[in-house]
Amino acid sequence: MSRTIFTLGYEKRSLDEFIGILRDHAITVLVDVRETAWSHKPGFTKGPLRDALGRVGVGYVHARFAGNPKWLRDEADTNAECLAWYRWYLGEFNEIVEAFSSMVDAMVAEGERVCLVCFERHPDDCHRGIIAGEWHHRGGRRVEHLEVEGCERRVPPTAG
Repeated sequence: MSRTIFTLGYEKRSLDEFIGILRDHAITVLVDVRETAWSHKPGFTKGPLRDALGRVGVGYVHARFAGNPKWLRDEADTNAECLAWYRWYLGEFNEIVEAFSSMVDAMVAEGERVCLVCFERHPDDCHRGIIAGEWHHRGGRRVEHLEVEGCERRVPPTAG
């Protein structure tokens, strides 16, 4: 059994390109970690995304509880600050990471190839990279970020 999850952002992608990447990596379940599964991009709102994935045999799960809450996003002046708030939030509410880990571990144990989705193309610019990192650190599991090239980073890498 592979103890790997994948992540993929849909920024600057068409729905066809996005689904193609999932298929190229044999993803069987997409876990949407947006608090609100809505998008200005055609095809990436919950219903149309779920339906398009279903047509190609990929399951869809909306893990709203793992999203970056609006009240935290509203507090932040920058994307980096927003991500820092989300790290704090997960530290304060450990049950979110525990519930996320239990959900994903159950899927992986059933042989599913799980991919997390959110908007930002680069996982270091997005809260999905943070929750995937928590899953990795707490269980020695592997995270693979798919197709991150082709987009300038919003959050500069930290020195160190």
